[in-house]
Amino acid sequence: MNISETIDMKGRLTIQRRDRSYNMLDEITINNSIVLTGRDLVAKLFIKEKIDPISHIAVGMGSTAVNPEKDEALETPLFRKAIAPVDPTQNLTTTSDGRKKVTVTAELDFNEANGALTEAGLFNAASGGVMYNRVVFPAINKTSDFKLTLLWDIVF
Repeated sequence: MNISETIDMKGRLTIQRRDRSYNMLDEITINNSIVLTGRDLVAKLFIKEKIDPISHIAVGMGSTAVNPEKDEALETPLFRKAIAPVDPTQNLTTTSDGRKKVTVTAELDFNEANGALTEAGLFNAASGGVMYNRVVFPAINKTSDFKLTLLWDIVF
């Protein structure tokens, strides 16, 4: 009997734009690429190497297409923020096909990360650290008129 299984890690970023009354103005969803440094981070779990968990979302203004084999940082980083605490009872779920999904979130407040945002990534440090994934998206001209909620689903 052949037993075959793959760990095809996938990610999807949803960005919600909200006004000062917290009304949702619009929302975009973009699939991301798990970069080689991120896959290495997960692989280290199997050899019991001490690693810092994913802790921050970073946004930037880079527009170069993602290269999963070579990207180790955002192209043009602008702002980094700690993710909200992950509650395993709410943020760790099972998908309809039996895979595990974890959702991490961060909110970029009115006066945070203002500029033409075009890229984002997850990192395991407040600065530097290891980038887990990266995504490039159409420009969001972030101003102090609205806040952004970033919801990142990672499926294992």
